[in-house]
Amino acid sequence: MITILPSKVKLLHFPRSHLAHVTHAIVKSCFFQDTEDPRYFFSFTENAYEISIIASKEVIDNDFIPSLVMSQCEGMRASRDIFRVLQVDDEGGQNTSGKRISDLSGPLTSGKFSIFYMSTYQTDFLLIKERRLRQAVQLLQQHEFEFDQDSIEQYLGNSPPMSEKVLMNSNGIIENRKLEEDFEKSVLLDELQCVGLNPHYRSSWAMIVLKILSYSELISNDYKRDDTRFLSYTASSDGISLLANQTILNLFEQDAIFQDEESQTYRVIQVNLAGSNLDRCGIVYSISHPLAAEADINLLYLSTYMSANVLVSSDDLGRAEEILANDLENIKGMLAEIVLEPTL
Repeated sequence: MITILPSKVKLLHFPRSHLAHVTHAIVKSCFFQDTEDPRYFFSFTENAYEISIIASKEVIDNDFIPSLVMSQCEGMRASRDIFRVLQVDDEGGQNTSGKRISDLSGPLTSGKFSIFYMSTYQTDFLLIKERRLRQAVQLLQQHEFEFDQDSIEQYLGNSPPMSEKVLMNSNGIIENRKLEEDFEKSVLLDELQCVGLNPHYRSSWAMIVLKILSYSELISNDYKRDDTRFLSYTASSDGISLLANQTILNLFEQDAIFQDEESQTYRVIQVNLAGSNLDRCGIVYSISHPLAAEADINLLYLSTYMSANVLVSSDDLGRAEEILANDLENIKGMLAEIVLEPTL
């Protein structure tokens, strides 16, 4: 079941070196907004290449960007488009996430849609540019994906009908581009787990979340700001998800965490796409389909502004790296036919 959420968000990228300058914005976003408001959505992801934030337009424009501008952050990038959030619920949960990612991203790639995909503990989130939301929904409906009808009527009821020509054939307004960038890949040694945070224990874990997002040097005496880590925190009115290593998870009380009895551990393959993800079509499918559909490797996937983050089990890591290619030649090949999303 896919539900259109009321959330309207923008995406922001900045270097890890400027994290200290947005602490106030992070605290405000996590703890001083109405987290039960159905419009609430906030995501923080840090990897080897960047910090990527997803939040409402008001939060990005009024809280994050002014702080980064004042700090003279030359590497800051923000989306001009507004994105809508689709919540993807499936009974299979994390156990079938790879197939779900491949199945959903396939038709959207054919329809020339640029997407962001986020696997979390409670659900998956699919981000689509608001100006093309109706087209994306109708395309997925044509491929027999089930939607919550109330959300369609509420958010698309008065939208004009979509042109069949735009849906079925976009070749006239999209330019195929051969990508020549150098894609960099890294694999962290840490084993990660995807857990949920219990909202009823917010008072017990709020300070821990603040530390791990903004003051990671307080977690360990051995930590250095230049250390590479992977961490992702995503919160909506439906729940809070955390992707982190065991050292961080050990900071939480047992009752503060939602976790499956046989919780899967993951290794993350980070692919720096050498440029913005916002307008490229086919990235999620080009990476997820060879792994999930062809090699039967389950995975979680996290899009960020500049990178693709693929999480697989430790047992599957070797095969996954082989498929994605250590020298990145295969990645270049998979992405070579990526096209830019139409502006209309």
